[in-house]
Amino acid sequence: MKTVGPVIENLLRSYNLWQGYKQFLVVDKWDEVVGSELSAFTRAESISNGVLRVAVKDSVWAYHLTMLKPGLVKKLNEFVGSNVVKDIFFKIEPFEKKENAD
Repeated sequence: MKTVGPVIENLLRSYNLWQGYKQFLVVDKWDEVVGSELSAFTRAESISNGVLRVAVKDSVWAYHLTMLKPGLVKKLNEFVGSNVVKDIFFKIEPFEKKENAD
């Protein structure tokens, strides 16, 4: 008996949706991958053409994250198992962090 994971992966691959799913995971699991300290001041918004757009609370955090960018790109790509993220664009945009419904 097959587990559900490989079946879903094969289905997504057959419809050329696997890469899109990995991009979705990068945005959806941002908080989990970068950890609670960074996720408290950031929010992943979208990814297009390998560029992940991340909202950051202020310029201090934007600068700090720019220094961490190579490590973040590596960590995100390792999480999804392929080179989905080529660059990260940090934009200053004050926001309220949503509370987890978990």
